[in-house]
Amino acid sequence: MTVRQWKRVITGFVVLLIITLGATAAYAEVRYQRLATEFEGEAVEESADSEQNLSIDYQKKYDNLYVQNDFEYKEAQDSICYLTFDDGPSTENTEKILDILKKYNIKATFFVIYKDTEKEKAMYKRIVEEGHTIGVHTASHDYEKIYSSVDAYLKDFNKIASHIEEITGEKPEIFRFPGGSVNSYNGAVYMQIVSEMMRRGYTYYDWNVGSGDASYGTASKNWIVGNVVNGVAKEGSNIILMHDTNAKDTTVQALPEIIERLSAQGYRFDKLTKEVKPVTFSYLS
Repeated sequence: MTVRQWKRVITGFVVLLIITLGATAAYAEVRYQRLATEFEGEAVEESADSEQNLSIDYQKKYDNLYVQNDFEYKEAQDSICYLTFDDGPSTENTEKILDILKKYNIKATFFVIYKDTEKEKAMYKRIVEEGHTIGVHTASHDYEKIYSSVDAYLKDFNKIASHIEEITGEKPEIFRFPGGSVNSYNGAVYMQIVSEMMRRGYTYYDWNVGSGDASYGTASKNWIVGNVVNGVAKEGSNIILMHDTNAKDTTVQALPEIIERLSAQGYRFDKLTKEVKPVTFSYLS
């Protein structure tokens, strides 16, 4: 072969090699992109499945935490007051409050926490035996702990709800969130908790009249009376927030005057049940 022919052969070979390498590179790129897309899709699907499994995991727990409820509430009644007491029972003030309510023949609502002494367990029983409503507040009252997740909230709720039912024989059907349904600790989870608790049939109650007895320091008797008497409204229901811990002596002192003054103004008193239309805080935007 002549030199010119050899050059042609070599040139053809080089061109063919370049074309082959280019095609191989192009195929590799397409294959890489396809595999990457498939992998990403599988990863997204796996992540979605994982998130779905995580999101419904707590729904499979605590088979005892269900209440039959059609959520058909009575219309709000005018000039009615619901006295509610949080954070008890206590060894001193819960008993005094029950004595006052018995004297005036008034039923109220107690949102309780976990207590395990014999005297405190006797207060759980007395609340139920005297016809008041007992509802769940919290077992630990540790905001950071119970609002860390829906699962954590349910675990805490189950502890106190089971405790109440074991001691009193009555299954609690209503509850109040520690700090109210919307607070600075539960912003990330309160919608999920509300949804899950309603799915289980529970009704929660916030309040629209604050007694101020949980203010910093010790609130005076007159301060508490004034907050309640001036805070109620003739139209609609009034759900009044009070507390019955051992530190709330002035709440005990204020209670008879609150009852007498509101009664004189035509207000009636009753206990909350799951048929009472709830007062709830607005969601944060």
